[in-house]
Amino acid sequence: MKQYRNIATFVLVGIFLFSGLIKLNDPIGTQLKLEEYFDVFSVDFPWMAGFWKVLIPQALLFSIGLSSAEIVLAIALALNYKTKITLYSFVGILVFFSFLTFYSAYFNKVTDCGCFGEAIKLTPWTSFGKDIFLLILTLSLFLTDKVKQSKSTGKWVLVSAFLSVGLGTYCYFYLPIQDGLPYAVGQHVPSNMKNREELKFSYTYKIDGQDVELSEMPTDPKAVFISMRAINEKEARPLITDYRLWIDGDTTDYTQKIFSGDHLLVIVPNVHHTHLAAFESISQLTKSLKIPVWLVSASADSEVNALRHEYQLAFPALSADTKVLKTIIRSSPGLWLVSQGTVKGKWSAYSLPDANDIQQHLKQ
Repeated sequence: MKQYRNIATFVLVGIFLFSGLIKLNDPIGTQLKLEEYFDVFSVDFPWMAGFWKVLIPQALLFSIGLSSAEIVLAIALALNYKTKITLYSFVGILVFFSFLTFYSAYFNKVTDCGCFGEAIKLTPWTSFGKDIFLLILTLSLFLTDKVKQSKSTGKWVLVSAFLSVGLGTYCYFYLPIQDGLPYAVGQHVPSNMKNREELKFSYTYKIDGQDVELSEMPTDPKAVFISMRAINEKEARPLITDYRLWIDGDTTDYTQKIFSGDHLLVIVPNVHHTHLAAFESISQLTKSLKIPVWLVSASADSEVNALRHEYQLAFPALSADTKVLKTIIRSSPGLWLVSQGTVKGKWSAYSLPDANDIQQHLKQ
């Protein structure tokens, strides 16, 4: 029984630590996923719509809080700190996650739960199965022998709470430490917009009265075609499928134009939810640069032009989808440096570079 407890504890601690750290590394990514859940619930449960809409602006706090709770619970379980309370907390958080993943899977509402951030993509049913497995594992620990608690463990649990919240806060202000997105520094965006491998198909034919699935089309002239399907669609699909830049009424393909030469893009998904104080520094920075600079936003042209006028942003503006911009960089505003389609640098509104930094990154 002791050996079983050690193995079960190791699994729970390992998965919760990994899950919490991955999400704290990208708290805005988790925030966006929670906002998606809350928005879906406000529609599907109209009698609670007001409640869910109130939670949407608080999604960032939930993001850092829940992710930090995963770390703290994992540390508490590893150190045998108040074991019974810790296990009850595990049950509570796993029931909550199980509800989210089951709802996603059964109703096909949120196709990626974000359980492990951008590091590992799980299907909704796989995520639900994982949560049920962990829930059963947690409940089984109530049946094992109790472990004596060390008197000094409490302070380490408290330290883990401060460090967890600190990590999430740092990554919110200064971008993820580990960027797993297809727009990360070093990524060649045009390549990520292409199929990763050639599509392979499976063909179903009726041969001698039976349905036969083949890897290639048969040569038998009597074979009757029934259907075909791609067998590696997920593996072949491009990492980027929705990236597009445009100016209303302009036929120029700005999506491809940005991949020619050097460009600095000032990313502002929504001009009403951005760190305005950063634009004064951005205005001064861009005046000293010798490369093209574009402001890219999903807001209306009138709102973008008002922002440009107020902060004297003397460079043109492009439009893009909000989700794309929030995926490119987890900051508003954020700077995205691209050279010949390769990402050379990313900076948040709270760690803006100077002209020398821009030039050094272009040389790398």
